[in-house]
Amino acid sequence: MFFSASQLVKSSASQILYFKTKKYKPEVTKNQIIGNKHADKIVKQQKAASEKRGIVKTKDFNILFSIDMLKDNLAVEIKNVVGEYEQWYLESSILQSTFYYTMLLQCKTLDTPKFRQIEGYPQEIVNIPDNIDFQLWFGDNKYQIFADYNVFSFYKDKAKVIFNSLNPIDYDNVRTFDKIYKFNEYKHLKPHYEKIIT
Repeated sequence: MFFSASQLVKSSASQILYFKTKKYKPEVTKNQIIGNKHADKIVKQQKAASEKRGIVKTKDFNILFSIDMLKDNLAVEIKNVVGEYEQWYLESSILQSTFYYTMLLQCKTLDTPKFRQIEGYPQEIVNIPDNIDFQLWFGDNKYQIFADYNVFSFYKDKAKVIFNSLNPIDYDNVRTFDKIYKFNEYKHLKPHYEKIIT
């Protein structure tokens, strides 16, 4: 079984359990399509590798994540931001980037995900350099992201709560988790990051 790292950050444990039990895949939204086009444009400008997938394996399940851009020793999560934005969107993006970076440091290679191959991209396997760095490009702002194993452990534990609630299906278990952490993950985890002044 696998969990999407992005979904672990963006969705409640109850919602993910529902998706798993119904074998439901959320539809791609209009904003996601716009965001993907924005990221593709930046990747082409940078002449970099785009959308590379990593997998972190645990005893019971795997966690998949995808990096928007890789160039030399830099990995980047790209967010399309136009005009005003809600603070929660920046906080969620910082959490997602911190989680991705911490998982990236546990991988030796990344590859092209299947959905990208369907879109016509060739399968590529990329070796991760030892000195890999991570940034969040949030609209016109850039942030230096730092690995945080507490963030990784939190989302791994969230996935485990969901996994343990699948057989038998136990919504009370995931609701208990959500009651404590839903809308409070950023405040609870306090990831460290720095705005890059250019």
